Amino acid sequence: MRTAMAMLAVATIITGCSKAPGEHPAVTAAEATSIAAAAEASFTTGNLDAIMNQYDDKAVMIDASAADPSDDRKVTTGWAKAFVSMKPADYKVSGRHIQLLGPDAFVSSGIESFNVAAGTARPTVSARFTDVFQRKGDAWKIVHEHVSMPPTPTPTP
Repeated sequence: MRTAMAMLAVATIITGCSKAPGEHPAVTAAEATSIAAAAEASFTTGNLDAIMNQYDDKAVMIDASAADPSDDRKVTTGWAKAFVSMKPADYKVSGRHIQLLGPDAFVSSGIESFNVAAGTARPTVSARFTDVFQRKGDAWKIVHEHVSMPPTPTPTP
């Protein structure tokens, strides 16, 4: 009898430790870096839908060219459309920082640089960014993004 009760107790403990459907292991820094890089790869595709698919429907975005933040999908899609119109290419991130916020959220920040079309020229643009990613079901979505231009260096006397 004791053996049967012990086996039942062990089975109960094992069942209690198993994950419920849809649960995932906690994101690691290496996985977060890969997730962020995959999202960023869409930025130079020229495909507005692919870009906007990286963002949660109510993502709060702070665009370098806009005065106010927005969570209005129509407004943020307009910002993405303007970005696509510059035909960005050669997207790179330097100085990436990954901060794990929990099993289902992380922050990726750094300096992004890319070339844009400006007539026949292709100047390089750099910006500071912070993206907050959150797991939504089986997908990772950017729920908050802040992009700003680096300050202009002050000339030394």
